[in-house]
Amino acid sequence: MKVFASHDEQITILKRRGLSVTDEAGAKRILSRENYYALIDGYKEPFLERDERLNPYGLEQYRKGTEFGHVYALYRFDRELRMLMLNELLKFEKNIKSKIAYRFSEKFPETDSFLRADNYSPDIHHHHERDRIISTLANLIKSHKKRDRVKYPAIREFYDKHKNVPLWVLINFLSLGQIINFYQVIDEELRTRIAHDFAEEFSEEYEQIHLKASELDDILQVAFPYRNKSAHEEVLYRFRLLHPVELDGVEDSLEMPSGSLSKGTVFSVASLLKLVLARSEYETFEKELERLMKELKGTIEGKAYGAIMRDTGFQEY
Repeated sequence: MKVFASHDEQITILKRRGLSVTDEAGAKRILSRENYYALIDGYKEPFLERDERLNPYGLEQYRKGTEFGHVYALYRFDRELRMLMLNELLKFEKNIKSKIAYRFSEKFPETDSFLRADNYSPDIHHHHERDRIISTLANLIKSHKKRDRVKYPAIREFYDKHKNVPLWVLINFLSLGQIINFYQVIDEELRTRIAHDFAEEFSEEYEQIHLKASELDDILQVAFPYRNKSAHEEVLYRFRLLHPVELDGVEDSLEMPSGSLSKGTVFSVASLLKLVLARSEYETFEKELERLMKELKGTIEGKAYGAIMRDTGFQEY
């Protein structure tokens, strides 16, 4: 059973395990702000001694020369990485919401067409999720018609003014998970059209590519957990998908080695963002990511940096 330890006791424990803490007052301030569990338990791994000759009993021991500042540098790197990734993933989220709403409304322009089951995929395997999506959209409208105190005032204001709420308004209030499900249950022609929209934008700014609806499904399956990890301040740099996706076609289009995107690493997401962001936005993102990695490399020793880069997926290719 874990028992409470003061900041002084926490520092004593770290020093006993081989971590150099030269500025104890500064370390205590950091622990007070950041929380021992979030900082140490979340980011100690690349700095631990795994060599059996130097640590024969497999104890939690830091590699010689590791400083408290090294662990904190990785913590700050991951925080900035989360903010950077979240910013770009939110752009992707807005992009696909816009394309789905536009293409669906273009094909089914009638009022409340998104509430009609026959405007979705006829595949019986999609009917349960289709009904959930329709119910969610219907409840969004219903709840903002009747209540004085509403969750999303913009929906109520639009309804009061126009007496209906179109998909291009409602879609902004769906989660990325709901958007993924929406994309999966619309008819195949629409799915293909939306994937083609992304491919067309990429082709205009880079080179000609084709993107299948199933490949856009896979990109969304990679992006969704990263978006959530980034938003909820979880450790991001070493996150990988539990169930890798196959992205052979996308790898071919981007002229990348086979298997380089399938693991769902930070490298995978950073590479896939190229397909769904404007070129100027992606180039800014890429430069900022390079800056973060360069700063980290200049702060910590090579062995730990190499382990971190392998975790991100960048040093594998």
